[in-house]
Amino acid sequence: MCAWFNTCGFNEFDFGTAVSQPQKPRNGQDECPFHHASTPFHFTRDEFLFHQGDDVRSAIHLSAGLVALERVDEDGRLVVLKVLRPPALFPCADLFAEAPHASTARALTDGSGCLIPSEHLLAGMAYPTTRALVLKCSAAEARDSENAVFRLCAGDLSEQVMAALTHVIDQPVDEDGSVRGVLPLCWRDLAAMVGTSPEVMSRTLRKLEDKGRLKVKGRAVTLNPRRGDGQGRVLNR
Repeated sequence: MCAWFNTCGFNEFDFGTAVSQPQKPRNGQDECPFHHASTPFHFTRDEFLFHQGDDVRSAIHLSAGLVALERVDEDGRLVVLKVLRPPALFPCADLFAEAPHASTARALTDGSGCLIPSEHLLAGMAYPTTRALVLKCSAAEARDSENAVFRLCAGDLSEQVMAALTHVIDQPVDEDGSVRGVLPLCWRDLAAMVGTSPEVMSRTLRKLEDKGRLKVKGRAVTLNPRRGDGQGRVLNR
């Protein structure tokens, strides 16, 4: 069941039923207008949900899985801007700007979500509850974009790699200050997140291992705190 539905608190609905217009509030209550306008869908790893330059036809509410937002620069280089996790609603910025998709969405894992037609989402902004939720999602999208820019600009490459790993692994800190998890994307994609090549990424990982900052075995990664870091965190999240 869609987490959007859970947030809006409906007791019953049929995802298979589509309506041409958002539903009106019942009994004067302010309810989410998308309970009959969302279409569930599933995707597989490496499937494209939309492409850079496509017209925006719907918003996607991510229920399960991981999705990378990618962009190709003028020189043809692929950059992974960020990794989306449930319950992300995207792409709010492109939708409200009435502009084509600025990036490509590619599935990093199998997953599922709901499609909300653009016209329904825009019409639903007339409902205070829905408007507040959409604005919250938009603010989160903007904040994540700022964090992605900061990750690409701040510090040397080693620190950028550590920040990117911390972001995509997204696991709690152990008692010893380490973060352990499985990389949900390939190392090539992580290199694209920090704007470098796989070869440079490989050399950087070796340097970080030599310094004791991390341990890598396949996609299993352990991120260790800096020596003398009494707080036990690799980087601020």
